[in-house]
Amino acid sequence: MTDPSDEDALSWDGDEALAAPRRPAPLIDDRAAGGRAASGGGLALLLLGVLGGVAALETVFWVRSAFETQIAASLTVGGGTPAEVVAYVLNLAGRVLAVAAPIVWFVVVALRVRVPSRRLALLLLGALLLVPWPAILAAA
Repeated sequence: MTDPSDEDALSWDGDEALAAPRRPAPLIDDRAAGGRAASGGGLALLLLGVLGGVAALETVFWVRSAFETQIAASLTVGGGTPAEVVAYVLNLAGRVLAVAAPIVWFVVVALRVRVPSRRLALLLLGALLLVPWPAILAAA
């Protein structure tokens, strides 16, 4: 049997004050019962589908603008000097990244962000930032 004085030797007066501070409550609680992230419900799933469609349309319009005839004329190596080759590689890399950006943004945000309100906010931000202006201005 243990002596009660043995338990007293493991604690001191004022130990309760040394406990870790509590975290403040979040402004928006997106947690389901049980402490795991909430799914967001049917509306979040619908918005996820709509924003996925927007990302696909943006990708299509970026492909259209990348292969437009006026812009395609600038996609040449030129005389082959090192500066022209670097300019060609950078031009090509910029076009590839512009085409891939909407789908990559959508996939990364949809798979990595667990909180539904943050996920939808980041997807909306991506939809607004990745608008294919060259295709829109060419159509006007």
